[in-house]
Amino acid sequence: MRQTVWQKAIKNSADPERVQKHLEKLQSSGAGDFLARATAEQAAVLAALFSGSQAMSDLLPGHPDWLDSERWDLENLKHARQKQGLLREIEQAIQPWLAVKDYGAALAWLREFRQREMLRIAARDLGRLAVVENITLEISNLADVCLETVWRITSRQLEDRYGLPYHQDTDGAWVRTSFSVIGLGKLGGQELNYSSDVDVVFAYSDEGSVFRTPPTGKTPGGQVITNHQYFIRLAEAFVAEVGRATPQGILFRIDLRLRPEGPAGPLARSLGSYENYYAQWGQTWERMMLIKARGVAGSSVLAGEFIEMVQPFRFARSHGERTVGEVAAMKQRIETELLKGDELDRNVKLGRGGIREIEFVVQTLQLLHAGRMPFLQIPKTLPVLEKLVEYRLLQAGEANVLGEAYRFLRDVEHRLQMEANLQTHLLPVDKKARMRLAALMGYSGLEAFEEQMASHRQTVRRIFEKLLNTEAAPTGQGLPAQFQGAKAEWLALLAGHGFRDSDKAFRLLETFVHGPGYVHVSSRTVELAKDLVARLLRKCPRKTEAAPAPVPGGPAGAAAENAARLSDPDRVLARLDSFIQAYGARSTLFEMWAGNPSLFDLMVLLFDRSEFLAEIAIRVP
Repeated sequence: MRQTVWQKAIKNSADPERVQKHLEKLQSSGAGDFLARATAEQAAVLAALFSGSQAMSDLLPGHPDWLDSERWDLENLKHARQKQGLLREIEQAIQPWLAVKDYGAALAWLREFRQREMLRIAARDLGRLAVVENITLEISNLADVCLETVWRITSRQLEDRYGLPYHQDTDGAWVRTSFSVIGLGKLGGQELNYSSDVDVVFAYSDEGSVFRTPPTGKTPGGQVITNHQYFIRLAEAFVAEVGRATPQGILFRIDLRLRPEGPAGPLARSLGSYENYYAQWGQTWERMMLIKARGVAGSSVLAGEFIEMVQPFRFARSHGERTVGEVAAMKQRIETELLKGDELDRNVKLGRGGIREIEFVVQTLQLLHAGRMPFLQIPKTLPVLEKLVEYRLLQAGEANVLGEAYRFLRDVEHRLQMEANLQTHLLPVDKKARMRLAALMGYSGLEAFEEQMASHRQTVRRIFEKLLNTEAAPTGQGLPAQFQGAKAEWLALLAGHGFRDSDKAFRLLETFVHGPGYVHVSSRTVELAKDLVARLLRKCPRKTEAAPAPVPGGPAGAAAENAARLSDPDRVLARLDSFIQAYGARSTLFEMWAGNPSLFDLMVLLFDRSEFLAEIAIRVP
C-alpha cells in the first residue's frame, strides 16, 4: 500500500481503528495491487465506506475483483449509473443462462450484481460524491432493473409450465393478457433507502384463460387454468424469488400489505377489479399511497392504464372536511401504537418532526389541491415542495426548511441503515455510536450534530401541526355513537329536529349509514354517511322553531338562513333514500357529496322544495 496516502485517509476517517482493520483484511484477500495504486481521493472514499458500513465492507475481501480500476476510477464514481446501462449489463450477463433455462444461475448472478452495485452507491454516498436525492434515485433504479429481471425470469418459468394467458377484447378477438408490477411508497416515488421494503401490487389487464396454443373462435378448448389463477402463481413466484435468502443475500424485502383488502386480498387483480375496489372501498390512506404509484416491471402500457384508472381517485378535484383530520389521525396512531418509550424522539422516520411528518405535509396538500392543479401531481417529495411554493400553498421559507430537514434526516437514516444493513430508523443510545454517526454526517462534535437534529425536527413539527393538528376531525358531530341499542336516543333527537314519524326516520337513517342489509358498506362510507346525517339535521328546524316562511324585505342573512331550513324533513329523507337506491354506487355518491358539501345541500333543498324535480332526479339519478 502507499503508506502516506492511506495514513492520511485513515487519520481523516470517522473510525480510524475500523478502517485499519478492514484494510488489513483487504490486503490479504488479493486486492494489494489496487491498494498500492490508489489515489488519495480513492483512498478517502474507501476509508469513508469502511467507517460507515460494516456490512458492506465485509463483502470486499470475498470479492477483491470488485475493486477494478475502471469502476473505482474517481471520475466514474462521481456519476450515477443509468438504468439502461444497468439493464444492458444484466441482459448480456444472464443471456447464456436463459438460453439453456438455467434460471437459478441467472438469479444468483443478479443477487451478486445487486450487492456490488449497492456497495458502489454506498461508497458514492459516504464519500460525499452525490446528494441524497441522487442516492435514493440510484437505489430505486437498481431496484427497478432487479425487479424487471425477476419478472422476466419467473414469467418464462410459468410460460414453460402452463402456456400463455389470453382474454377477449370488445370485438371478441383473443389477445394476450398483460401483467404489471406497480411500485408504491418509496419505490414508486424513486426514494428508496438502503434497507427499504419494496411496496408493490400486481395487476393484469383482464380475466380470461391460459392456453398452450393460441386460442381461436368464440369458445376454444384447451384451457389450462384461468388468468386469475395464473397471475396469482406468477405473483407468488415473483415474491419468492425477490425475497429468497441465499448465499448471495436477498434482492429486496417485499411488502404486500398495501394491496386492496390487505393480507386478506388476492395477490393479483384485474384492472377492472382494482377500479371497482377503489370506487367502492378506497380510503384516504390509499389515496396517499397511490400518489407515488408507478410501473416498475412488466407491461409499461398496462401500468399506464392503471395510473390513468386511479387518477380520479388519488387526485380527486375536491375533498371533504375530513381529509386533514384523517391524515392527522394516521400520524397520531403511529405515535401511540407503533412507537414505544423514547422511540418518539429517537425515530427519525416516524417520531416527532421526522421524515413521515414532512411526507404527510406534502401528500396532504397534494390530496387537497392536485386534482385542480395538475403540476402538483408529482411522486417525489422535494420537487413537490418547490411546486407548493409556486402555487402559494406553502411559504417559501417553510418549503426551504422542510427540504433541508428532509435531506438531513434521509442522510441520517441512510447512515443508520448502512452500518449493519438493518431496517432501522432509531438513533443509537450508546454515546460512542452517536459520536461516530455525527462524524459520518460531517460534524466535528456530537453536540453540534444533535443541536442541528433538534432544530430540524422542531421546525418540521411546528409546520406539521400548523397544517395537521394531532386530533382527528370529529365525525358525525352531535349524533349517538351507533344505532343498535340507541333507538330511544335517536327517536328523541329526530323528534327534536321536526320529524313527524321518528320511527320511520330512524329506520331510513340506519339504512342511509349502514346500507340496506344485503350489501357490505366500508367503514369509510359509514363515517362519511354520519357526517352527511349531521349536515342534514342541521338543516331541520328544531321543535321550538317555526317552519320557514318568506321574509320579504328582511335582512339578507336572515333570508339565506331561513331559505336553508327544510319544511318537511320526513319527505326529504324518504326521497334521499329513493335516490340512493336508484343511484346504486353508495360509496361513490357519498364521496362526491362529502367532497362537495354544497352539492349535497342543493340536493336536499331540491327534494324539499319541488316534487316534480325530485321525481326526475330519482328516475334519472
